[in-house]
Amino acid sequence: MGFALLATACYSLILSLSPAVRLHSFQVEYRWHHWIGWLAWVALFSLAYHYLNRLFEEHDPYLLPITSLLSGWGLITIFRLDTQLGYRQTIWLGVGVISLMLISRYQQVFTWLRRYKYLWLTVGLLLTALTFALGTYPAGEGPRLWLGCCGFYFQPSEPLKLLLVVYLAAYLAERIPFRFRLPELLAPTLIMTGSAALMLVLQRDLGAATLIIGIYTLVIFLAAGRRRILIISGLFLIAAALAGTLVFDVIRLRLEAWLNPWVDPANRSFQIVQSLISVATGRLLGSGIGLGSPALVPVAHSDFIAAAIAEESGLAGILALISLFALLTYRCLAISLAARTSFQHFLSAGIGVYFAIQAILIMGGNLRLLPLTGVTLPFVSYGGSSLVTSFIGIGMLLWVSLPRPEPPLPVQQARAYTWVTALFLGGFAALAVLAGWWSIVRADALLSRPENIRWMVNLRFVPRGDLLDRRNEMIATTTGERGSLTRQLLYPPLGNTIGYINPRFGKAGLEASLDGYLSGLQGNPASRIWLAELIYSQPPDGLDVRLSLDLGLQRIADGLLENHRGAVVLLNARSGEILAISSHPYYDPNRLDERYSEWLNDPAAPFVNRATQGQYPTATVLGPFLYTYLSEKGSLPVLPLNLSYIHENQTLTCARPPRTPLSLETAIEAGCPAALVEMSRQISTAQMRELFNALGFFAAPDIRLDVAPPSQAAQISSSRLAAIGKSEVKVTPLQMAQAAAALTNNGSRPSPRLVVSVETPHQGRVILPAGAAVPVFGNQQAVTDALQQLAAPDLPVWQSLSAQQYESTAYTWFIGGTLPQWGGTPLAIAVLLEENNPQLAQTIGETMLQSALQPVSP
Repeated sequence: MGFALLATACYSLILSLSPAVRLHSFQVEYRWHHWIGWLAWVALFSLAYHYLNRLFEEHDPYLLPITSLLSGWGLITIFRLDTQLGYRQTIWLGVGVISLMLISRYQQVFTWLRRYKYLWLTVGLLLTALTFALGTYPAGEGPRLWLGCCGFYFQPSEPLKLLLVVYLAAYLAERIPFRFRLPELLAPTLIMTGSAALMLVLQRDLGAATLIIGIYTLVIFLAAGRRRILIISGLFLIAAALAGTLVFDVIRLRLEAWLNPWVDPANRSFQIVQSLISVATGRLLGSGIGLGSPALVPVAHSDFIAAAIAEESGLAGILALISLFALLTYRCLAISLAARTSFQHFLSAGIGVYFAIQAILIMGGNLRLLPLTGVTLPFVSYGGSSLVTSFIGIGMLLWVSLPRPEPPLPVQQARAYTWVTALFLGGFAALAVLAGWWSIVRADALLSRPENIRWMVNLRFVPRGDLLDRRNEMIATTTGERGSLTRQLLYPPLGNTIGYINPRFGKAGLEASLDGYLSGLQGNPASRIWLAELIYSQPPDGLDVRLSLDLGLQRIADGLLENHRGAVVLLNARSGEILAISSHPYYDPNRLDERYSEWLNDPAAPFVNRATQGQYPTATVLGPFLYTYLSEKGSLPVLPLNLSYIHENQTLTCARPPRTPLSLETAIEAGCPAALVEMSRQISTAQMRELFNALGFFAAPDIRLDVAPPSQAAQISSSRLAAIGKSEVKVTPLQMAQAAAALTNNGSRPSPRLVVSVETPHQGRVILPAGAAVPVFGNQQAVTDALQQLAAPDLPVWQSLSAQQYESTAYTWFIGGTLPQWGGTPLAIAVLLEENNPQLAQTIGETMLQSALQPVSP
């Protein structure tokens, strides 16, 4: 009792201080409500302890300490999860402990129970039957298994289990000494037990029905010693489960969730998956009392309280819990073996079986040893009916354990006790092994699953790192105080690229791909992460990440693209660093909660990052690539007289009139289809596929953003169709910008780079690795000469334009870049508009290039 007092006091003290640890401050609101429950617990068990010691000089010395520790542990855990439920549980605890004292004091109760066994069990059945007409669910919508009103309810199936034990003990005590024919032994008990089980099945209280059958089976086995009883009952339960899958959806769903919870972890298997993740979170010593997130598991105060304890107390805690129930079961069976009468003998054994089966069922469901049953964990889970019934059972055991002048009754079926003890020992051992499996062996795999939503809690308590542009101007940051932190995007037009981290909608964009750095779990020293997890059960503060973006250029791009659907990508052609990436229309992550549904159903698709996920026909913008390819081979064609081209009764025209004097180069710049058709005659289909592959059109860009799946080489059936964009090949603006960068970068296509560096606590700024460039054109001089021929008259840039209609939508492309003689940062750009507007596309492209022509610091 002293140990129980000390353990619960320490538990309560740690829970009180947990807000200071979680918020890294002593200026917090400390938890105190559970102290009221603890004081009530101390008073009740002090009273019970002194009362029993005064009334009975000798009784079993383990029952009261075990149940006091279990109930105190459960009570404080319930307070930790829900204060109001904690107060309710305190009241029920008082009722339960007083019931324990009364039933152990007035021993004539046992005479009444034994003499009127049929009456008591019938009353229990009638009360259970009343729930069909008068049943309710205290929480609102749910199974109507309770009776009561005005805030006080009880579940008749809970006392029904104990009344069944009393009935079986009384019946067997009368029959065993005189007749031992199994049919006579089974006939009336099977009818009464079957009635109780059938009624519970009709109520869909399948956990209680399973418990009733288990109690009946093992008590009859202890009386008869016939192993075929176990075999027949086991086969019956398996057959009932299989039949139940055809009749009751709830049984089928629970079996499916048990056998393979990973098929639908977000819906049908949500409870069990969250329970396993909770156990894995606890690992060896737990996340700390009051520092975990056990409330993320549904019904954590009742069905999944073992998982809640495992999360904050770890494997050590769940093993202690299992050990307490194993010890309680052992004491029940020991009391049964030392009983003086047959009634006491079977009563003690039946109560022990009741506690053991219920504990194994519910903890097995939490650990995926067994399907979920929905029963409570005796003394620990929230529930007044279960708690009071359990304490009445302990009161009966205390009465049986009292010393008497009669010698102990000889045990008729010693082997049966050995079998039952081995069965329960195996069950508790399996729970212990499985707890270790999930909390140690499989912990990392479980915690890395997308269903682990504990990052949402960290989001409120741990500052994420900032996202900065290349000049250290802040793009996204965390605001507020610990406990109420919020993520804010300071430049909303970058919503498609930066993305979001939101408790309702998850993670997207750079917030998702850089989550390791931003959340502090990557980039920090392992010792710092370990220490933060040990002390605070949180990762350390997140690290700042520097992007390649230039917010000045980004604002220009977004201003030019405003009110138009399309995308702009501006690259450093040598390093692949993305200086601006614009997608319109965009969404604002700061307003995701209020406008998510609106944006999701918007036909303009603002959630799509058109720069990386939008796929578009290449149209007639590929002229510079074909021109450079043929220049390298020395086989440029002659410009045809007619610059238009008819394809399947559709006349394709130049995006704008070409400059004079008219030439192949000016026709390419204006996107004249006939010029591309003439060049395609010099290129075979296989060569066109090789060129497209080298340009990166058949590869997904290696960038920390979601990208569209690339086209395939087989989609090019004709070099002519590929040249004018009438093949099945489609590309993203980012792919097109990379291809344009290959021309500016002397024939090498750079790997795109959006994330430059991370600011670490010990090493300072760490440059993140970049991908290698891919050679596209082998003759650098040929590339230089080709770009000189394609140069614009008034700017040190080359460019190409295209505007074509495809099915019901028009697309306009602009691509360009700086010339080799430009001494500043080499640039490449791709502009895509979902409209026929070559003038705007050219304005956007030229304005962006002009704005960036000043040297940009690397």
